[in-house]
Amino acid sequence: MRRSVMQVAVALAFSAIVLLPGCGPKPPAAGPPAQADAAQGLHVKVVKVAGAFDELGEPGVPREQPLRVPVHLFRGRVQPFEKPDPRHPALIRIVTPDAQGRADLALPPGEYTLVLDLAGRLYLNNWLADGSWATATVRAGEWSNYVIEDVLESE
Repeated sequence: MRRSVMQVAVALAFSAIVLLPGCGPKPPAAGPPAQADAAQGLHVKVVKVAGAFDELGEPGVPREQPLRVPVHLFRGRVQPFEKPDPRHPALIRIVTPDAQGRADLALPPGEYTLVLDLAGRLYLNNWLADGSWATATVRAGEWSNYVIEDVLESE
């Protein structure tokens, strides 16, 4: 009998140690995956295009300049509208690219709409046949490049 009481005591002590906060296995981290761990997403580049479309440009003068303006990220297809709406039901988040106009977005697979915010007006120069803004598709296990061009000052 003594042995079984001792075994029960040891088992209870062991269970208490394992179940105490911080002593057991750690739960998975909440929130989006770290960039290095993300399985898929978009490598976004935002540029301003200047000059005529048929020009090659002068040597040493880039035709595209990086653009650092807010980019509104929406889930799915979105019909165009002018003023930014922070309560839009499809808005996921607003990101600002780095000084080179780049932003890496870890996203689950799906269809997304990315639109520039130029001085308080939403802008994208691509549309789909149904009239919605053009979309980017994220596929499982793949990172895709996606370029957004501001061509307002192009000829």
